[in-house]
Amino acid sequence: MTKQDLIDAVTAELTASCSLPFAPPPAEIERLIDRESKILFREYRDLLQNAYYVLDKRYYGTPEWKATRTYQLPDCVMGIKVIFELTGGQRVFGIHDPDLNFDRIMAADLYLSPLSSDQITYRTIQWSFWDLAKQFNLRDIQHGFNINTHRLIIIGRDPVESLWIQTLNRIPSEDAYDDPIFIGWIAAKAKIQLAKILGTFQYNLLGNVTINFADIRTEGQEELKDLKEKIAGDGACDWFLMFA
Repeated sequence: MTKQDLIDAVTAELTASCSLPFAPPPAEIERLIDRESKILFREYRDLLQNAYYVLDKRYYGTPEWKATRTYQLPDCVMGIKVIFELTGGQRVFGIHDPDLNFDRIMAADLYLSPLSSDQITYRTIQWSFWDLAKQFNLRDIQHGFNINTHRLIIIGRDPVESLWIQTLNRIPSEDAYDDPIFIGWIAAKAKIQLAKILGTFQYNLLGNVTINFADIRTEGQEELKDLKEKIAGDGACDWFLMFA
């Protein structure tokens, strides 16, 4: 759906397919679309999609990186999910396996056998070794991201290899305009704006007919409230963290 198609759909919603003689002008509906799009792309997860970038390590030698430790991402990027360093398999203390993780270390007899030594001592040594070994396989990078400037800043250690960046990007606007939540949101905002236009001056139509703009505003506000609850409900996390 193009922007003009969306404007026509909202106009049809407000006029009940031309049954009513008034609606905000197309320029005002277009302004609402441009303004509300910025909000919906931040709040409505169905308008975002995963994307991937690789920051080449050669960029670390540029003056911009040395001065600011920042990288300019495209304007479509709305958030950062994961950043890690593209390191190869490590060989740490004779472990010829790139999949070095806590569970595998705790399941292996690294120094002492639990059958021939105190269990607490055994686990203490394993924890100590894990703390040392993970320094060799550290891939995660601390970072910051500003949604307004779309700039990524590296605030942790200095990376050596290229960086893998997983982001949340806006879907194309034409696809967003087809979303029923998007259409309903713009229509609700247009109803509130129409009530503002009609309520600015008191006047009667031909035949001494008055316009009940208060009902139009209330209808728009109720629809907007329902849509906000829908977006909040769909965006609830499906995971939780537990700390011992």
